[in-house]
Amino acid sequence: MATSCEDGNQSDQEARPLANFTPSLWKDRFISFSMDYELLKTYTKEVEELKKEVKHMLVVRGDEPAKKMVLINTLERLGVSYLFETEIEEQLEWMFANFEDRNYDLFTIALFFRVFRQHGHKICCDVFDKFRDGNSHFKETLSDDVTGMLSLYEATHLKIHGQEDILDEALDFVKAHLESVTPHLPLVLAEEVMHALKQPCHRGIPRIEARHYISVYEKHDSRDEKILRLAKLDFNKLQLLHREELCHISRWWKDLDLVSEVPYARNRIVECFLWSFSAYFEPQYSLARMILAKIIAMVTITDDTYDAYGTRKELKLFTAAVQRWDVAAIDGLPAYMKALYRVVLKFYDELDREITKQGRAHVGCYAKAAQLGLCSAIVNQFKRIVRAYDVESEWLQEGYVPSFDEYLTNALETSNCVLQTSSFMGMGELATSEAFEWLQCKPKMLMASALIGRLRNDITSHKDEEKRKHVATGLKCYMEQHGVTEQEALGELHRRIESEWKHINEEMLRPNAISRHLLMRILNLTRFLDVVYKYDDGFTHPETVLDHINSLFINPINF
Repeated sequence: MATSCEDGNQSDQEARPLANFTPSLWKDRFISFSMDYELLKTYTKEVEELKKEVKHMLVVRGDEPAKKMVLINTLERLGVSYLFETEIEEQLEWMFANFEDRNYDLFTIALFFRVFRQHGHKICCDVFDKFRDGNSHFKETLSDDVTGMLSLYEATHLKIHGQEDILDEALDFVKAHLESVTPHLPLVLAEEVMHALKQPCHRGIPRIEARHYISVYEKHDSRDEKILRLAKLDFNKLQLLHREELCHISRWWKDLDLVSEVPYARNRIVECFLWSFSAYFEPQYSLARMILAKIIAMVTITDDTYDAYGTRKELKLFTAAVQRWDVAAIDGLPAYMKALYRVVLKFYDELDREITKQGRAHVGCYAKAAQLGLCSAIVNQFKRIVRAYDVESEWLQEGYVPSFDEYLTNALETSNCVLQTSSFMGMGELATSEAFEWLQCKPKMLMASALIGRLRNDITSHKDEEKRKHVATGLKCYMEQHGVTEQEALGELHRRIESEWKHINEEMLRPNAISRHLLMRILNLTRFLDVVYKYDDGFTHPETVLDHINSLFINPINF
């Protein structure tokens, strides 16, 4: 049976920039899921009991600050700190206000520095001065302290713009030494070092990092068995909840039956859920996860329509229809675009109704107005992203290679701003009018996140995209504009990514423009982009994230 994509004449078909994306790895794997409520109840009961004991450990007075900081870091690395958010914040507030260097070693100073900054406290980097010699170089004797160097390595990823050259120097110093000593380390420590060199914890996807650290922590001689058991139980408990959500969204996707209408596009609903899950894993954000995953799916299908199938004539029609945002605009579209257009309009209409209902459930007209304003902004962003896709389509038809700056101006619209903004949806009263206005001003953090995603994507996908008819990537635009080699251009793009990470770290420091709970969504989405596009295009090539999906949604942790 012919698909509805078979529109147009043969010359149109030949002009299509087909990508031949690999099919879904999962098919209907997640559609049939039956929650084991007895198991969930068992997990919940024991988690609550262990929470009381661990909470007592957190709030007990008289503990030496370094010991308390190690406990807080352990809870964060194991993924259970969200259970003690208030207690941890209170402890860190007090410790930061009363911080003093009690002749702490490198491991401890670096730990204080990293955790304080992760929570928005601007501790000064001169705490590391004592580890430098008379020539302002880090002391070579530090190379004997592997755990200290590892702690410093992790801390350097919290650097910001300004007088922080010491952290850039520290990163170069410890990275070189850690790489050289790793083959000679005990197995458990070597595993920690290798993982950190591949994925610093500050830039990792929180739940993936938690699952990994649980496997590391249980090998530590100093482990606390109660904390370890709490981490395992809570992980498995949340996995059940996340698996149920993935079942619901898989059914929604199957019921849409959009894949049969647009078979040229990436069928990545499971990976879309992984993307939204990376923004927030906490149980209270279930609605937000579902909304964001669906928006990612809509944007992905639209992206592929422009990037990997539509002819220039068809895309101009679709762009105009989206700008009208009216079902009557469907006339004149080819059949496959009619199906896509109907689904997009219906989805955003349902989203609008959902947000209206959510507004009523929170703090009345104020929350409702803010949420509806956010919904309207997301529709407008979808219109802008389509216009930007259309610009790329025109560049492709004309064989035009824009300057790097011109490319970025358009590419930032096609990158992830719509997803960062959408991540506030479903977060109820946290998404205030002030948060909405902040987003409208295109703040530095939002743009830095979008730029990191765009450049990461360009770096890893340019080889694949050169194999077919495709608009020039940022890498090619930079090479053309500056007359440099591919390696030189790659170096510059990596430097820009590092600079944008400094902007993000800066924006996370207090005082914050809006709730830190909202800012964390942007940070977490940046982490997802950094991880998934670091070594390959893990969204286009889903086998790259296969292990992550297995460990997060399929395989529970053994006791």
